[in-house]
Amino acid sequence: MDIFIVIVLGMVQGLTEFLPVSSSGHLVLFENIFGIQQGSLFLNVVLHIATLLAVLIYYRKQLFNMIKKPFQPLNLYLIISTVITCAIVLLFSDFFESSFSGAWLAWGFLLSAIFLIVTEHIAKSYERQNYNYIRVGAKESVLLGLFQGLAVLPGISRSGTTLCAGLIMGIEKKDALDYSFLMSIPIIIASLVYELIGADFNSVLADVSVAQILVGGVTAFIFALLGIKLMMNIVKRVQLKWFALYLLILAIITAFVI
Repeated sequence: MDIFIVIVLGMVQGLTEFLPVSSSGHLVLFENIFGIQQGSLFLNVVLHIATLLAVLIYYRKQLFNMIKKPFQPLNLYLIISTVITCAIVLLFSDFFESSFSGAWLAWGFLLSAIFLIVTEHIAKSYERQNYNYIRVGAKESVLLGLFQGLAVLPGISRSGTTLCAGLIMGIEKKDALDYSFLMSIPIIIASLVYELIGADFNSVLADVSVAQILVGGVTAFIFALLGIKLMMNIVKRVQLKWFALYLLILAIITAFVI
């Protein structure tokens, strides 16, 4: 695999993991464009580890506080969300695995675009009404876990779906985004374990060099940090329509490319 392709994949994974545009959908699309087959699994794992490291570093103070106080409500809510998401993925694993095709991917991008447009409209109506925002509670953690589970479908953004669900529920914007990002930590870890179970490591490692792993990992890490910071600024103004427009265009392209 060419180093240029590795850099592109690292940039794509890093940025799209935390922007509301579906990182898995983008990786499937770009891997099809570049004709990547062998060696892609291990590179995907490395890219996901890099994005996980980025969110760990960004939220290091809050995570340290969560470790010091393990019985605080936030920890319980994250456990609830994660258990529900994992249950959905395991129950419908065959369906999710079979859904990574051109048609499903295009529809996923389209549905994400519609969800973003609806969310921006509702969120801005809350602002005009001086809405009394809420914090994440037990009920919200259940619903957010459900939405995160649905986001396993290709083209459906995990961060975008959970953020939008939180905003529609009336959760304060920064709280909704923080919770969405914190939810990503156990789910990324779980997805890595799931991907590696039963993998043939001899064939997985065959076409991936140390240089490619390092370049891809560093690129994904840098762009993941950039993606988190971008979302922090974007969510303040709830400017989601531009992502929706991008996803609409991407859905059309995907329908012809894959």
